[in-house]
Amino acid sequence: MLFGGLATVADANAFLGRLPHQNATAALNAESERALLAELEVALGSGHRHATEKRLKRIEQMLSPMVGAMTKNENGKLDSAAAGYVLHRVFVQRHGWFIRALEPAGGSLASWNSSSPISILEERVPEHVQNLFEKRLGQHGLGLREIAILASTLEHLVHVEALDRLRVSYLAMKYSQEDVLSEEEAFNVIDMYMSIYILGFMHTNLTTLGADTARKLQTNILEYYPTYPETQQFLREVYKSVAPKRDYLYFNEVENVIAEVGERYGRFQDIECRQMKDWLVGVEDPSVGGGGRVRLSDFYGKALNDGKWQFSESIDYLRQLGALDESDVSNPRVIIPNYISGPSNCVASSVYYSVCCLDECEGILGRLEEHVAAPEATPSTILALVPMISSATMPSNRSLSPWLKHRLDEVAKHHGGVVPLHGRLFAQWLHYAYPRECNFPHIAGTIDPRRQEDLMQSTNASAGTYRASETALTADETEMRRVVAEAPAVKTRIPGSEPHPSEESAMWSMHEELVVWRPANEPVGDWYFSTGLSPSGRAFAMFGVVVSLSLALVRSLEPALKECVYKGKGASEKYYV
Repeated sequence: MLFGGLATVADANAFLGRLPHQNATAALNAESERALLAELEVALGSGHRHATEKRLKRIEQMLSPMVGAMTKNENGKLDSAAAGYVLHRVFVQRHGWFIRALEPAGGSLASWNSSSPISILEERVPEHVQNLFEKRLGQHGLGLREIAILASTLEHLVHVEALDRLRVSYLAMKYSQEDVLSEEEAFNVIDMYMSIYILGFMHTNLTTLGADTARKLQTNILEYYPTYPETQQFLREVYKSVAPKRDYLYFNEVENVIAEVGERYGRFQDIECRQMKDWLVGVEDPSVGGGGRVRLSDFYGKALNDGKWQFSESIDYLRQLGALDESDVSNPRVIIPNYISGPSNCVASSVYYSVCCLDECEGILGRLEEHVAAPEATPSTILALVPMISSATMPSNRSLSPWLKHRLDEVAKHHGGVVPLHGRLFAQWLHYAYPRECNFPHIAGTIDPRRQEDLMQSTNASAGTYRASETALTADETEMRRVVAEAPAVKTRIPGSEPHPSEESAMWSMHEELVVWRPANEPVGDWYFSTGLSPSGRAFAMFGVVVSLSLALVRSLEPALKECVYKGKGASEKYYV
């Protein structure tokens, strides 16, 4: 009976102090879903439900591996931190949208624990609709379907905002929404729309944006966004693929073009990001620990000598962005992925989001999540998977350095033998494994990455003072030339030489921050994690250990038990008690 009971309750997860098997992908109760969608339809209009149901399948497909790999609560759902984190990631992957309400303070993973995904609806939907989601989140957490509905709701709100921007564009071009436009007139409206979209940070309130101001924005677009002609070409390509094949358009047909522009613009804009990355990789520091880093002197040299005007942020602003490696004070270096994905390269501002460079590390982490399907993994599992996952600059089937393997073991020991996939330490390890694709995760409170428009808005600035703010964040030519002139000689690594660990890990730290906070796991024996067994196999092995220990205990007590029985009836009850 004792062994039967053990067989019933033995569970490797329980042994490790973790939650039991959880499932957040179970379908939302049909009646509850209908009620939720009905409330949203009342609040947001009849078009919301149709648009939501159209998007849900695609959003769910993208969310599914993320949700499956996240830490769940006792109901098998995602709590606030996890739900906000996966929502942030799905918008980055789908559109390159960095949702303002979902961005963690200072880019810190720990900040997710003080965030709420419901904040994306604040002041956008009636309070009782917010309460529907908040009640679900507070009582049970959110499952895959609820998170997908929340994501689709925000996308609908973004589309409503786009319609407001389109109406302003019609007014600025002195057209009525009832007018039938020629193809050339439609191009003019779409160009106006895009100018307002890209320079939206200068006037975020569309309800007060007048026609004159909109025309001024379009007039100044090349000053702030020199690559706008390429954007116009992109707009023409979208138009040809969406607009009807005739020489006139109605308002709703122009609206369809704008909607498709919103869907595709993030990936189009990312072409420029990848070009900037290629420029930086071309002058990557060849010295030890230089992977994914460009000497500041070479960074400024691209601006001074090669006409790459983009690379002109001041040292203070680069430091604020978290894009500066100053572990060697004599040779400061720009961290390529931190710079590329930083807010200085975001465009197309909205009330809800900015369009920024796509995070290349998302694809790498996503592949791991698909294979692991759990919030954590053993070092052996990660070391088997990562070499097979290629990136733009890292081939598949590669060998990882002894240093990387040692560091991963160090992270696992910190967590009792496993590596949480959604924490600062693993993100740091991924940065060194993919130094040109994955950001270096700074410790909470050490950086303050802010967009230039946010700095402008904090002073209620106009376009004139925006230029002053922009100038303060940009290094002047004299400063850039000083940095180039004072740069130390390049230390090229000798082929075949092994770097000293301190040289390769100058920024490494063992400070952990988890997206979903939980008590640290108790350390367990290495045998448990080195077996390579499946969870059921490990449970069976654990059961075998318990049985063996129990049998050994019985054998050791056998003489005493016989003596108790021999001494008389009732003695056994006394001794067993």
